[in-house]
Amino acid sequence: MGGLKDYERGRNDGLALAGKIVRRGGIEELEKEMKFRGVTGIHTAIAKKELEQATMAIKEMTLDTMLLLSVAVLHDEFGFGGKRCQRFIDRANRIAGSLADDMATWEDYRKMVKEEMGIEMVIRYNR
Repeated sequence: MGGLKDYERGRNDGLALAGKIVRRGGIEELEKEMKFRGVTGIHTAIAKKELEQATMAIKEMTLDTMLLLSVAVLHDEFGFGGKRCQRFIDRANRIAGSLADDMATWEDYRKMVKEEMGIEMVIRYNR
């Protein structure tokens, strides 16, 4: 019988979330939420906007740590000094900005690396 109670609890949680979304943004916002969940397969007890806010810190930390790792490798392995590393940081931040502003995509950069350097890069998307 626990399964039925879990189902009922999940249904009630879903209705409560739907009510919260409608109160905040109207039926259009609920329709966007439903489309988002259908496309991404993400099923959580929080709304899309809240999920985006929660993941932003993770994305920023990931970018920061990868940039730090890259600068450490450029210095340790290739002898880059402070000026060259700062140029790298500035350029990486500009590229990140163009990605964030939808002026370029990860696929654009992946293709460029393949075409210009012959290096095949793979992005392991969450599926």
